[in-house]
Amino acid sequence: METSKKSRKLLDKVVWITGASSGIGEQLCYQFAKQGASLIISAPGAPRLERVKANLAADQVAVHILPFDLEQLELLPDKVAKALSYFGKVDILVNNAGIALKDWALSTKLEVDQKVMNINYFGPIVLTKHLLPHMLERDAGQIVVMSSLSGKYGVPKISAYAASKHALHGFFETLRSEIADTGVDISIIIPGIIQTEITAHALKGDGSLFGKVDKTFQKAYPAEKAAEKIVQAVLKRKEETFVGGTEGITLVLNRLSPWLLRRFIRNHPIKKMRKLKGLLSFNKTTVS
Repeated sequence: METSKKSRKLLDKVVWITGASSGIGEQLCYQFAKQGASLIISAPGAPRLERVKANLAADQVAVHILPFDLEQLELLPDKVAKALSYFGKVDILVNNAGIALKDWALSTKLEVDQKVMNINYFGPIVLTKHLLPHMLERDAGQIVVMSSLSGKYGVPKISAYAASKHALHGFFETLRSEIADTGVDISIIIPGIIQTEITAHALKGDGSLFGKVDKTFQKAYPAEKAAEKIVQAVLKRKEETFVGGTEGITLVLNRLSPWLLRRFIRNHPIKKMRKLKGLLSFNKTTVS
């Protein structure tokens, strides 16, 4: 028992995870719990959070449920105060919650653009601005930001989503430079195509739900495996980490030839990504 305790690297730490009721966020709960962290888990719906909490029982870690809608920006300062009241501190804030968009830019109503930006960008900013002073007082802490490949380049039909992720990079890279050497670190995570229901919960341009999981996401990189790698990156306090499959090659391509990448993704980017992954998998099999 003593050996297992020593292997749990976050025994005295408190981790607050938003978007904790499904997908990567849910899997992060399980992975952080394996490391012994006490958890605060947040999402709009309490029942789904209760399910996650029940699944965490075997890990014997303290778990508090703090449900809220990230879009309600005016309520978020009180949620930070509530989170701090549970354990007296938050060591790691994981800004994971977000919402996707699946529609053409000109077909997307402005209020939908604003909704996506509120949830994906302004929500994490409000939480961070109200929690960060407490971390700075203790000279310790970590802000984890869930970005996307779309935070590095845009593809058709995700305009507001890509905008929000680009904005996260701009804000948190600037903030990192402003708080350097304070003991508080910022880790930006770039997930690739992960096996989640993100597209099912995505918004269409009129505000309705897209309502189905895209084929590419059905057989994508497992969310559990992604969460394992994310937690390892957090433990190493990495500044930026890509997590996913062979689609990560687009980040290399973007550095080497942005012009070529733009033409690669211009039409049917998901189909082209699928073909690229198939080709790379074939080459890997052939070589081995």
